[in-house]
Amino acid sequence: MRQRVMMVLVAMLGMLSVGRAGAQMVIQEAPNRLDIVDVGDPILISRKTLAGEMTRNAELREWVDLYGVPDYAEVQEIEVEPPFASYEVRLYYLKGNAYLAFGRVHVAPSLYDYGVRKYVGHIKPADLDRLLTARTAEDFQVAAAEPVPLAPWIVETTAVEGKPVGE
Repeated sequence: MRQRVMMVLVAMLGMLSVGRAGAQMVIQEAPNRLDIVDVGDPILISRKTLAGEMTRNAELREWVDLYGVPDYAEVQEIEVEPPFASYEVRLYYLKGNAYLAFGRVHVAPSLYDYGVRKYVGHIKPADLDRLLTARTAEDFQVAAAEPVPLAPWIVETTAVEGKPVGE
């Protein structure tokens, strides 16, 4: 009898661990972030830039490994006291209506990739509108690199009496 009970418990634990393999994002919104002061506008970043930030922030890397690449990511400069870095990486998951902020912490030279998840909440409608209509920095670079097609110019001149310029 004891062996059956143990087998049932082991089977139930096995099912629970399998269920956790496809992690579901649970959003528990924190109170307003009154201690964070944004400096300037946020800058949308590419997946390549996000991957670079993931090498410098272990918490960010673990989150993206667990829940996948976000729909949008941005960097926001902030006013904050040390040991925090002066910027945050913000992730936006549209499907889960999730907004997260990650910050780096400078604790010791040997801990170069120490970071914390500073905020988890829902995406505000104003932020969603901004994200859906925003252009990335790379969009601006591509637009600047593309040559502007020149229209054929027609120059009309009027005859002027006098000596030619070359004489």
